Formats: sequence, C-alpha cells, structure tokens
Amino acid sequence: MNDELDPQDDELVTEALLRDLRQIRERQCGVCGQAICGHEALMSLTMGFKNAPQCAECLSTSLGHSRETLRDRLSSFITSRNCYNEGWLWANNDEGVAPGALPQCLWPLSIPEADLQIQTTEPQNRSNTAAPAHLVCSAEWDAGDMGCGDLVLELRNRMKEMPSGQIMRLLATNPGAREDLPSWCRLTGNVMVSCDHPIYMIRKK
Repeated sequence: MNDELDPQDDELVTEALLRDLRQIRERQCGVCGQAICGHEALMSLTMGFKNAPQCAECLSTSLGHSRETLRDRLSSFITSRNCYNEGWLWANNDEGVAPGALPQCLWPLSIPEADLQIQTTEPQNRSNTAAPAHLVCSAEWDAGDMGCGDLVLELRNRMKEMPSGQIMRLLATNPGAREDLPSWCRLTGNVMVSCDHPIYMIRKK
C-alpha cells in the first residue's frame, strides 16, 4: 500500500483545514471569551478543540502544560506538516507577520527572538511497536482515512466518554496519523500503548 498522499489529495486536505480555520478564527475562546487569533485557532484545531476553540492560555491550562511549552511543541509540529503549515502561513498573513518573524500573539515583543529556542523536531519513536497480546480494548473505532483536525477532534470526543485507564483500539489509515496521533497523545497526557500503522492502541490518562 502506498502511504504517500497524492498531491491532489493533499491539496484537498489543506483546503478543508483552511476552511475550518477561517470559521474558528471568527469565534471566541470557549473558556474566557476573549478573541482568538489565527495561530490560536490553528492550535485548537490541531489538538481536537475544533468545536470549542480556546486561546493559548486556556488551551495550555486544559492540557496541563505551561503556555510556553505548549506553544513551542505545537508550533514545531505544525510547521513540520504541509497542511498545518499552510494554516500557520495563513495566520501569519492574516496578522501581518513578516516572513521569518515570530507572531507577536504567541511571542510577545518583550522576548528577544535571539533568545528563543524552538524545538524543530518532535521526539518520536519511529519504530512500529506491536500491541502486547494481553491488551484488552474497551472501545474500537475505525476512523478510515480521516485526517488532520477532524481525526483528533473525534478521537477526543470518543475518549472523553471512557473511564481513565481504558484502551481505545483505533484504525486510522491516513498517512498523517503516524505523526498526528503520537503528538496528540504526548500533549494530552494519554498513552500510546502501541503504534503499528494503521492500528493504534491508546490508553486514556
């Protein structure tokens, strides 16, 4: 099976993500009510908060990270993926961010750019790890070729109903799932028990 995205498919995925991003950009933070910038909208979309977007401060609190940690990890992941990176560039253009500059909405002017150390790669276990034979799954979901924000949004909604410690068996054939799902688990605190694309075993925190 060819796991590479067809250029036309990649373009369709990007168009769908930008459409979602424009819609989220017009909303307010679901927690504090303040306006959400394009970069915060993209961060919310990336983490599965498409229907309840949050500002960077509230999103980091929801996920149990400092604002700076979440910002650096997510910006690194976003700019490493084609469709998400197009969303980042759209947000830069929307806010008038100069090429190569950092958006002030996330990096205030009080912080010198020279002092910023943005992680350029996510630490990942690239090897496929088969699921241990004794694992008992409490829920199963066939996500098919669903990708980008929709995959983690639906996964977040499904796991919300599961008790802590239970395992979701997920079938996700989209090639982007290899990076999207481990990154989502690291940032949400859920545990990727096994990762043998297209089968993923995720334990709820």
